[in-house]
Amino acid sequence: MMLRNTIDMMIHYLRLTYSERSTLIFQIAMPLLFTFLVGQATGGFGGGSTSSTTITWAAAVVNEDSGAWGALLMDNLQADPTLVVQEVDEATAVTQVENGDVTAALVIPADFSQRLAAGQGVDLDFYSDPANMREVQPVMEAVNAAISQLTGGLRVAAISTAVAAELGLFAQGTEPESYRLEAMRLAQAAWQQPPTAVQINEDELVINTAEVIPNGIDQSSPGMMAMFATFGMLGGAAVLIQERQWGTLRRLAVMPIRKGSIIGGKLMGIVLAGVIQMIILIIAGALLFNVAWGNSPAALALMVVSFALAMSGLGMMMAALVRTVAQANALGTVLVLSMAALGGAWWPLEIVPDWLQTVGKLSPIYWAMRGFQDIITRGWGVTAVLPEVLVLAGFTAVFLAIGLWRFKYE
Repeated sequence: MMLRNTIDMMIHYLRLTYSERSTLIFQIAMPLLFTFLVGQATGGFGGGSTSSTTITWAAAVVNEDSGAWGALLMDNLQADPTLVVQEVDEATAVTQVENGDVTAALVIPADFSQRLAAGQGVDLDFYSDPANMREVQPVMEAVNAAISQLTGGLRVAAISTAVAAELGLFAQGTEPESYRLEAMRLAQAAWQQPPTAVQINEDELVINTAEVIPNGIDQSSPGMMAMFATFGMLGGAAVLIQERQWGTLRRLAVMPIRKGSIIGGKLMGIVLAGVIQMIILIIAGALLFNVAWGNSPAALALMVVSFALAMSGLGMMMAALVRTVAQANALGTVLVLSMAALGGAWWPLEIVPDWLQTVGKLSPIYWAMRGFQDIITRGWGVTAVLPEVLVLAGFTAVFLAIGLWRFKYE
């Protein structure tokens, strides 16, 4: 029953908010227009714009192994399009990691081939800066993929060698280890060119991730989406205040409905409206402006939901602290424009002074833009955006705590 009441409150809020066509025009058409205009204005920042970006990371590899298996692992690493492999000695590799010349370093030990040939496990040393895990993660994934490819080849070679032994091939003079190595090489070649493959064609741009500056449509699309979605969700505060002034909330409060259902339904309506608005703008950005919204739908969904929750919480806090609709509209406009400017919705934060970037961290839009750009410009996934998601969750908790504490139904 409580859930049903909550859903009814949510539907009532959505009907009340979106009963006028002008609301849809402001929340959908206006963001798309501003996306185009601001995208054209910022198209010169940070070089040419691209809708699809392949980012590479520099990795130092120390191959102390003189055997065939170490060479095959090196081949796998060098074949990865996301890695720029530099083969150096261990001292140089450590220095390069410490100086930031490479993202990480991998050491293939001298007994690597020997231990694999004996069917034993091998530990590889991996050097990285713990404070730089956002950029280390893709290198770790590439290394794990190369090792998995080698391990898969080893299993195929072992099965092939066992079958050859059963057929008596080695009794005819064929060397088992040579046969196993050749089977391994064939498996590696088959891995590189599978019979059925899905190929992704994209513009390749090698970028140092520390210097990536989002620009053009890739900057304006998430920026205008964040700003206008915030306008929409803070507009929920005005709706709540209006219902309080009309006495609607007071009448609902005296009905056999829990207050938690009333306010929970209103919040769900604000969150759902914000999520739907952002989904429409994301799809429109991809179709109309060719914005590449990354390779991780899960990361994008996390950012959209966490940002919607934070802005809905801010709207709840405004509804609790502001008395009239006029005050809510005025304060909402000031807040949105200030947060958008400080948070990097209008221009890339990388081009403003350091002190302004520090101040921008007070804006939830800053964290939303940082997460969206990690997905769009840098091509990162869920793990990379978790810090932004957690910060937005913190904003949500603070805003809701104040809003629920001070909220009045009359």
